[in-house]
Formats: sequence, structure tokens, C-alpha cells
Amino acid sequence: MKEIIIDPKIFISPPYRKCPKCGKPDTFGTLMVNSNGFKRRCSNCWHTDSIPLPKLNKKVIYIDQFAISNMMKVLNTRTEANKKGRVAPFYHKLFEKLDRLCKLQMIICPDSDIHLDESLMTGYFEELKRMYELLSHGVTFGNQDAIKGGQLYEHALNWASRNPKKPISLNVYDVVHGKINDWQSRFIVSINMNFQASIEATRGFRDCTCSEMAEVFQGWQSEKGKQFKHFLECEYKRLLEKLFYNYVGYLQGNTKMTFEDISQLYIKAIHDAFEKVGIQEEEIWNKTMEYLNSKYIKNIPFIKISALLFAAIARKAASGKKNPPGQGMSNDINVISVILPYCNAVFIDKECYAYLKEKPLCDEINYGTKIFSLSNKNEFFEYLDSIEKSVSEDHLLLVKQVYGDNWDKPYTSLYTGG
Repeated sequence: MKEIIIDPKIFISPPYRKCPKCGKPDTFGTLMVNSNGFKRRCSNCWHTDSIPLPKLNKKVIYIDQFAISNMMKVLNTRTEANKKGRVAPFYHKLFEKLDRLCKLQMIICPDSDIHLDESLMTGYFEELKRMYELLSHGVTFGNQDAIKGGQLYEHALNWASRNPKKPISLNVYDVVHGKINDWQSRFIVSINMNFQASIEATRGFRDCTCSEMAEVFQGWQSEKGKQFKHFLECEYKRLLEKLFYNYVGYLQGNTKMTFEDISQLYIKAIHDAFEKVGIQEEEIWNKTMEYLNSKYIKNIPFIKISALLFAAIARKAASGKKNPPGQGMSNDINVISVILPYCNAVFIDKECYAYLKEKPLCDEINYGTKIFSLSNKNEFFEYLDSIEKSVSEDHLLLVKQVYGDNWDKPYTSLYTGG
């Protein structure tokens, strides 16, 4: 048996001031910060005050995995890329700006299951996890299939209520775990698990999607001279079949289901919506097929964005592009199609950015999200600078009163323990 003694005083941290009760100087420090207030406690007499904090309105910014990886490498001297000077200084500056704005309570950079999956496939899982958790501070986009199911449910509800053109709500608070506008705690609680089964499943899924993309790409190359509209209609059909028809076919005895087939989740979302508006059980399947064949289903954000991006790639293939997209493209399209409408800004890879800037994508994908990549990295810095310039003197002073004078200094010693 080993006895561990914890002194409660270690939880009282700067900034210190004179205790209003016992009068002792430099003892009255910050005990904890919660969602809408903080507590001060005296380390001498234990007097405690609870102080409310004003409401926040943080910008939600999604940072793609490649940027998370490079920010980790530029700070982590143990990585080969750092040792050999292969990481651009841009990523050091990017980290400093993002970390400072997070600490100023002006932005939050939610992580996602894609960050987890892609980090698991590297030799630096713990280091990458530490980076994206620092910037997300406990705010995580929900499971992508659940977000898709939520969009389907609301859209099917509108359709069944004879209001098929009604836009679905795209409220970021509905699709994240954790509270975006909380004042951050000083501490981040991180849980490590055994992810071996996840690694094997992720590797198998990536190999499968890469092989599928190569096959589809080859088919696109043979369709020279076809217009974008042709590819878009084909992609809508391909996506809808992938999402739904395996399950429909299974119920009708025409196809087999696999453990990877999650289309039953999407069908259930539709059925739940139909039941809510009073459609009888014996009519559910007829209405389901009518809904899946309606033109309005193409307006669901994740379906629309996915189809447009794949159609843009198809157009490139038919125009002479020789090599299929890299292994991560399907993942990139999946995450962009799901989270883009919920963000104030996204920082994604150059290839996806280029597709999103092409017509008609730049006109059709209009959710008010600012889109950045290495292609317009200076504009991204300008955007981040504009957020910092909007910080009032009163807010800066309040941050220092809560967290201390040096709180907003970027944590560049993240991997050195400083």
C-alpha cells in the first residue's frame, strides 16, 4: 500500500490577489473555471467567491487532419519531419494563431471521428490526439452517420408534411458533443483506450474505398465529352443506391447485408419521421420508395455536397486526368459533406478546395462557410487576425483576470513539457 497525499492548495492557481476576507496578499487565486463563471479561493483561510462570466459567441473552425499532423510535427522535435526540417514554418504560425484564439475564448476547433481514425493509422497517435484535443477542448462532432441520419429525419419530416422545399436547420449545437460557448477549464481530461480493433477496421475500410474509387475513376475516364450535369445525376444515383438500396434490396430478398452496411440507420430515420406525421405502418414502405425517388432528396446537404464533389472529380477524369485521387479523398469528401454546413470556416486540403471553387460547386454549396486551404493561406491568416481584432479591451482584461497574464501565450512547448 502506498499513501498519496494531495494538497488542495495545488488546485489554486494564478492570478493571485489579496484575500478580501483574511487580508493576506497573493493568496486569493483561481480555483476553477466552469461554463459561465469561475471561483476564487484563498489558500490561507479558504474563503471562496463565485464570479459569473459573460456569454461567449465562438467561431467554429474545422481543421483538416493534414494540418493537425503538420502542426504536431513542427512542434514535436522527436518526429523525423521535424529533425530533417521538412515542415513548413507556416504550420508553426498557424498553431500559434489558433491556440491563442482558443485561449482568448474566441474560436473552437472541434475534432471528429475522422481525426481519430486517421491518427490511429500513423505512428504518432498520442501526439496527434494531444494536438486536436488541445484545439477542440472537449468539443467533438458527433458520429457522421448520426449527423446524416438527423438531416434525413428532418428532411423526410418536411417532405411527409408536404413542405419538401423547407430548408433543414443546420444548428451546430445539435451535432457536437460538448458545449461550444463554455469558458474553458484550465484542464483537459483525455481518455486512452485500446483501439486495435478500430485500427484494423479503419485499414480495411480505407483499402476498400480506395479500390472502389480507382474502379469508379476508370469508368469516368471512358465518358469523354459528357457534361457536368450527366456526372451529377449519375453521382446522385450512385450515392442513393449506396445509402439506401442495399437495405431495401435486403428486405426484398435481393441482396445480402454485411456488418459494414449502415443503411438501416438511414431507413430508420425516414420511418421515424413518417411515423411522427401519422403515416400508417402498412403504408410506410410505399412512402419510403416514393420519398427515395423524389427529386427533393437531392437537397439534403450531405447528399448534395457529396454528389457535387464526386461529379467534379468525374468531370476531371473524363477531361483527361490520368491518376485517381489519393487514398484519403473519400474520407475528405465524407467529412466535408457532413461538417461544412455547420462551421463558420474550414481549413481543408488544396485539392478539395480547388473542386469547391469550381462552378457550379461554388454557387451550389452556399452555406455561408468560409473555405480555406494552403492555396489561400494568407487569406486564412487575415480571417483569424480579423477575429482577434474584434476582441475588446474589456474581454482581454477579463481573460487575464480569470486565467492569468500569460494565458494567451501559445503553448509551443506542448511536446517538451515546458
